[in-house]
Amino acid sequence: MINKLQNKGILFLLLIVISNGVFAQIDTVRLNKYYFKKYWTDTKGIVTSPARWQQRDWVKLGIFVTGTASLTLADQSVKDYFQSHRNKTEDYISSNILEHFGAEHSILLISGIFTYGMLANNKRSVSTALLALESFALSGLLVRVPKNLIGRRRPDAWPPSTPSDWDGPFQGTSFPSGHTTASFAVASVIATQYRDIKWIPIAAYSVASLAGISRIYDNKHWLSDVVAGAAVGTLIGNLVSQRTTNSKISFVPYGNRSFQGVKLSYIW
Repeated sequence: MINKLQNKGILFLLLIVISNGVFAQIDTVRLNKYYFKKYWTDTKGIVTSPARWQQRDWVKLGIFVTGTASLTLADQSVKDYFQSHRNKTEDYISSNILEHFGAEHSILLISGIFTYGMLANNKRSVSTALLALESFALSGLLVRVPKNLIGRRRPDAWPPSTPSDWDGPFQGTSFPSGHTTASFAVASVIATQYRDIKWIPIAAYSVASLAGISRIYDNKHWLSDVVAGAAVGTLIGNLVSQRTTNSKISFVPYGNRSFQGVKLSYIW
């Protein structure tokens, strides 16, 4: 039963990753007033997006809720497995390396990409770093809402908690995992921007997945917290990558079987 639920969770994450391929590479984002304005417009767009959802979007939400609820049945068993298979080497790697990809290591990675882009005059790298920074910031802000309102207790809480301890607003901060959300928010931007280089999306999502697993290994989150965080982070990263224009007027390549050219795009 647990294996089936874990397989469903993996399939669910795979579908999220596959959905990332619909967005195009962007190399027009710059550190200017439009970039900082984008933080506000993207936040507003993400928060108000349910008002514009179509039927298929609500179906996806239903799949997400059902899948996450199913995974809660495996939470205790997964926790017990990880806590009974710990060793000093893995403890060090998890707590000192992987866990920090949800915080300062992501900032270091973004800074490195931005620095390279500036020195090499590589517009795609500069745009990637700025989009990843925005995605990281927005994910950290937006994930606070469900974490505080849902109020799920962490697995390392005292007195000892169970996966069914959902105590309500401001009574816990376990669901979803903030570190995992941030990791996938950054990874999804990088994977989108460099999807033409096959190993980069694989590496980005692999590191984000390991960062999420580290939260289970360190007994900070339940399995369902991590899966939900991965879904939310990927969604935010995709939306940030999709809403990328830094000026109101732009020219976009366009073509079909009978015509090749550009089209004028106006953003309001």
